[in-house]
Amino acid sequence: MLERRLQLQELSCKLFKKEIKTNKKLLKPGKISFEHQNTTNKVLLALKNKIIRREWKPNQRIYVGELSKEFNISQTPIREALYKMEGMNLVDIKPRKGMYVSSFSRQDVLDILEIRTALEDLATQKISDISEYLIEKMKDNLRFSREAVKAGDFAANNEIDRAFHLLITEASGNKQLSRIHQNLYSHMSIQRLLYEDEKEALEELRMADKEHCRIVQAFEKKDKKEIRKAVRNHLNNVRRRIIKI
Repeated sequence: MLERRLQLQELSCKLFKKEIKTNKKLLKPGKISFEHQNTTNKVLLALKNKIIRREWKPNQRIYVGELSKEFNISQTPIREALYKMEGMNLVDIKPRKGMYVSSFSRQDVLDILEIRTALEDLATQKISDISEYLIEKMKDNLRFSREAVKAGDFAANNEIDRAFHLLITEASGNKQLSRIHQNLYSHMSIQRLLYEDEKEALEELRMADKEHCRIVQAFEKKDKKEIRKAVRNHLNNVRRRIIKI
């Protein structure tokens, strides 16, 4: 099962590499194609990217009809995607009032990061096998991440970062741990919104990339203690940088 999940991660990373090189119809604002993919999931990604790119502001009202016209699709998959975002606490649905972008604070992000740190620490303790296949997927992820940073594409980088940490949690072999971690990651995707300056946000991505590199080096050594230390150091550093914002 782990090998199969890693193969899916490989396919996902290849997709993002292709999208980065072709200006990404999927991730580019206002340029969304729904061919050959699950419509609801693709709408979900597009709407999350509106938050990441600051197109949507906290507490802004969401109009399903306008989105239906923008994407040239029916309202059904849009509503389905928004209900999923409500479950991620990214959207507030108020009866008889409408749908709104959720507001969040720095403390909200820090609280979620604390839980995520505990989950990833648990995952590193449960890693039983470190295959060469896993290490290669991590190296590929680093390359794709650097391309996204170079392009200044925060949305693509967010998905690549999610894939990197998913490789860590899935290596634990605990499917429920991975599922809970993925749900929490939806909140961490809006971490960038804490940075008012785009240059500062890009610098955060570069620093995270260096820390990811140290994690991969620890996996290459197959040193579980060093892996745990590198992952904890990375997330603790992320926390310190958020506090300084």
